[in-house]
Amino acid sequence: MTRGRVARWAVRVVVGLVVVLAVAVLVAYVAARRSVWRPDAGTVRLSGLKLPVEIAVDRFGVPHVSAQTIEDAFCAQGYLHARERFFQMELTRRAAAGRLAELLGEAAVGFDADLRRWNLGPAAARQTAALDGEARAAVEAYARGVNAAIDRFGAAGLAPEFLLLGSAVDPWRVEDTVGVGLMMEMNLTWAAEEERGRADLLKALGRERAVELWGWTAEQAAAWIPEDLPGAWSLRSASRPIAPLEGVGSNNWALAPSRTRTGRAIFANDPHIGVANPSTWYEVHLAAPGFAVAGASVPGAPGVLIGHNADVAWGFTMVMLDDQDVFRLRLDAAGEKELIAGEWQPLEVRREQVAVRGEREPREVTVKVSAHGPVIEESGDGALAMSWAALLGRSPLPAFLRLDRSGSVEEAAAAFADADAPGMNLLCADRAGHVRWQVVGRVPIRGRGAGRLPAPGWDPAWAWQGLAPYERNPTAADPPEGFVATAHHDAFTEADFPREAEYPAEFAAPWRIRRIREELGRRADWDVADCLRLQMDDRNGQGLAIIAALRPLLEGIATPAARALLAWDGRMGVESREATLWAEFLREASRRIGRDEATLGGLRRTPIGGEAVLRLAGGGLDPRWWDDVTTPAAETAEEIVAVSLEAAARGAGEAAWGERHRVPFAHPLGAVPLLGRLLDQGPAAAPGSNATLNANWYAGQAESFDVTVIPSLRFVADVGEWDRSIFTLPLGQSGHFLSPHVADQLADWQIGRAHPMPWSTEAVRQAAAVTFSLEPASGGPR
Repeated sequence: MTRGRVARWAVRVVVGLVVVLAVAVLVAYVAARRSVWRPDAGTVRLSGLKLPVEIAVDRFGVPHVSAQTIEDAFCAQGYLHARERFFQMELTRRAAAGRLAELLGEAAVGFDADLRRWNLGPAAARQTAALDGEARAAVEAYARGVNAAIDRFGAAGLAPEFLLLGSAVDPWRVEDTVGVGLMMEMNLTWAAEEERGRADLLKALGRERAVELWGWTAEQAAAWIPEDLPGAWSLRSASRPIAPLEGVGSNNWALAPSRTRTGRAIFANDPHIGVANPSTWYEVHLAAPGFAVAGASVPGAPGVLIGHNADVAWGFTMVMLDDQDVFRLRLDAAGEKELIAGEWQPLEVRREQVAVRGEREPREVTVKVSAHGPVIEESGDGALAMSWAALLGRSPLPAFLRLDRSGSVEEAAAAFADADAPGMNLLCADRAGHVRWQVVGRVPIRGRGAGRLPAPGWDPAWAWQGLAPYERNPTAADPPEGFVATAHHDAFTEADFPREAEYPAEFAAPWRIRRIREELGRRADWDVADCLRLQMDDRNGQGLAIIAALRPLLEGIATPAARALLAWDGRMGVESREATLWAEFLREASRRIGRDEATLGGLRRTPIGGEAVLRLAGGGLDPRWWDDVTTPAAETAEEIVAVSLEAAARGAGEAAWGERHRVPFAHPLGAVPLLGRLLDQGPAAAPGSNATLNANWYAGQAESFDVTVIPSLRFVADVGEWDRSIFTLPLGQSGHFLSPHVADQLADWQIGRAHPMPWSTEAVRQAAAVTFSLEPASGGPR
């Protein structure tokens, strides 16, 4: 074959390949377009329904479901979740069961192994077996709706991601919904990691400096630090499947009629959790005889978690309860027995198979369970086990379903009387004008210590003695100031509750709660729009306090950067250059104050954060922290502040805060070449910071200021005049990258707009963009 013929043959091959690829892309695109849910007027026949259901969808893609039975309402909700969020649901249920590697391959093996070790699967099975009555009927009806969608459309017809992954899916089970709940609870606590971090800090800094940094008294240190720490501590590898979200900060408040313009109660909630694409929540309005509810639902579960019914509005923040404890174990040579009170006791040992996509043989994972709970890490003859209230107790699903049907704030609080976890602040307001704050979840009863450091598992005196009765939980109703409010704060130090009710917790600094109280206490004419504006507040109280403490040093430096910080109003708006300078300065100062101790102690990052900088600047920490002990000279506060500010000015340049502080709404498959550009959303400029009410949080010691925690929704209810209530999501209702509702709320979320929540029959009719029916089909779902 001549060279010319070879060239022509090569060109034809390349052209052919391009054509084949183009056809494949076109076919995939057409298939993806066909899988977008576009509700049309008409009728959809659905197996699993008993009676017809009417659904009106508004211009934001929010469905308003009108059913003739409660079970049919939940069946329709399952169908809607599957149509809009099935890939999200599939990933979550697989994660809970430790089965992601079947879908995602080698990259998910470690995650699956860790989830198996956390023992979520057996806990979900046990909690599922305990469900009965209305709760089981609700979840079974929901599962029928999900499975009807799976049967009708198949995996790829519900989620285009399956065009790439090509995996078959199993029918949805009640146990899957319970597993979704456990995954939510895992995201609501990180106490075990806090304990391990303190142990590392104790070893790196020594007892005296660590205790000073934590702010413990001598009596607390004596009672809380096990005698053999820090010397015995040696396990340092990561063990948490989901990285803990430091700085998570939700807000909620309920205003009594005496504080509002209308004379009705107002309720507001903006829970802050990790960035998600699609959004964590799905807005829905469900109605059936004797039942009506609207608000934020969780894809994978029936009902509404945050929202309102005809009589009550409610929402949650994390109570920061320490509901996890880590126990150090002493194991025998075979690693199958643990030492307790001088005697060897057998561990529960299971060997489980983890199937991996693309591999013929499954991987084996050894799962061990101690007397204290699952063994989450093992090395040599030592191991760590974890006690966690969520694994000990019942599923909270029945409590949330009872909450959906509550008729007063008292009934809302009573809904959680038998819920062991999660620990949360439930705030609510009712049509009668009452407001209430109820701590839900049960507090562990500890023998010794307070759950602040990994305890000796071989000594029964440190073990859990059960969970305290729900009746002991703090509660407050109709306080004289006319409002209740929470922001992850220490309710005992801030005088919300008496010290006698105190429980161990990882409380947030009080900047947000003090700002909320300051603002709510100013006026008696609040309305819905005012509450939404307060949720968007970007004043950084912590930053202003640190600058005030450093004022003498900054005035002495007298550079343009120093003058800019001294004149800063504390606002973290997207256009603010001073906000960028402040963030750079706090990061630089934190590193320079603590990186020498971190380096010498083998820590991965400085132990100093904003609160420690404030204490040091105000004289609340030993001034030796200013000195860099790795240099011959003794650095002063003036020198550290000056060099930190100089570096911050270089790093900030002329950048506005929104240029550096952005939300990357990354899709789980966003790392796939080319596909990521279609699936990812953003990045979106965001105001706020870790210490503002609009808490778009970033990791203080990361190289960028990319946001990792966001207000995952904003909800304000005009209690009793429900059509005046408002809601918004960070992205949109849909999880489909080609849907018009995948990110149509993003601009509103950024600037603080929200859409109405139609409730009355007339309001729903006027808001409807399309109305369709679900009709029972012959036969039943799988």
